[in-house]
Amino acid sequence: MEQLNIARGNKKRQENKGLRKVDILKHARNLIASKGFDAFTLSELATVAGVSIPTIHNLFGKKHDIFKVLVEEMVIRIEKVILQPDMTNPIEAAIAFIDNLLELFKKDEAFYRAAFVAGERSNLFEHKQPTGIFSQSLKIAEQLCISAKEKGFLNGLVDSKWLAKQLFGCQRLARQDWVNGYIDLQQYKNQVLIGMFITFSADATDEYKVELLNKIDSLT
Repeated sequence: MEQLNIARGNKKRQENKGLRKVDILKHARNLIASKGFDAFTLSELATVAGVSIPTIHNLFGKKHDIFKVLVEEMVIRIEKVILQPDMTNPIEAAIAFIDNLLELFKKDEAFYRAAFVAGERSNLFEHKQPTGIFSQSLKIAEQLCISAKEKGFLNGLVDSKWLAKQLFGCQRLARQDWVNGYIDLQQYKNQVLIGMFITFSADATDEYKVELLNKIDSLT
């Protein structure tokens, strides 16, 4: 019986620890969203979360470690979104991709902006990691190009890897403009789609190129 009570006590302590971590991360997310990456401090986090700074250190570590946890959570959410579109028509796939991504960002726009800044400045985005968000995005874009070629949308005269890199570049440049406040989410969407459709046009069949150009005209 004593061992059972000890086990129950340990389980309860772990549950409370988990709940406390979730609560602290929630407050950290709100502070980063409202004040930005640079102004975020552990002392203010401790105050709003109702805990001590040593408690934060014990549960997470330093300021960088909290950023790391939040950015990792963000990357997981984004990876789930970019893995959803499964279409061979480049136009439909591009629209589905950007709509799903922006639907995620709209839920907490200020936080996602700040999190991207934190991730870039703290080197938390592993560009060369084969399982990371960047590699995943390139793989999805390349597979889309290969499928589009097989279905007769693209000629296959341009290497799919190069097309994929350009498609990824369109999204990344637009995201940086949005993160820095130069454009809003609607402009983000248009910029991504125009860039992607121009990229597809470089290798599109004559018939499909007309459709892509019409889409570009409608966006501009």
